[in-house]
Amino acid sequence: MDESSFWAIIERAKLAAASTEERPTALDAVLEGCSPAEIKGFQEAYIVQVYAAYTWPLWGAAYVMNGGCSDDGFDYFRDWLISEGQAVYAAALEDPETLADLPRIDEFELEGFRYVTDEVYERKEGRAMEPSYPPFPGEPSGESWDEDTVDKLFPKLAARYW
Repeated sequence: MDESSFWAIIERAKLAAASTEERPTALDAVLEGCSPAEIKGFQEAYIVQVYAAYTWPLWGAAYVMNGGCSDDGFDYFRDWLISEGQAVYAAALEDPETLADLPRIDEFELEGFRYVTDEVYERKEGRAMEPSYPPFPGEPSGESWDEDTVDKLFPKLAARYW
């Protein structure tokens, strides 16, 4: 699946959801209309975006926004970030401080979003999807940070969430 088709599906799900928490259900409904091959292509494109967002700066932003962020929490933060759509995602990759402009929610995580493709595929095919992924990066890209001073790296986020 090409990148524009991927982001079009994300946007349709976002627009169909009344709240962030409803985005997994909305994505399920959108993917229900796709073929198994399209669902697999969507999942592979999703993983590309998850890997691209595996950066120290975004992890630092997640840490500030959520008042802490484990490695699993960072996975779920990236799920939320992807669910926000291409414009928000791209801006955050360029400068995580742009996330300070978004409406505040209880938690900037959306774990259920990542499992939708597997569930829809299995319903349609009666078996688990066997996608092929590139190897997961060993370390986030960019400069690492210290928990005691991460707020100094993101003054706009820290002013809003700390």
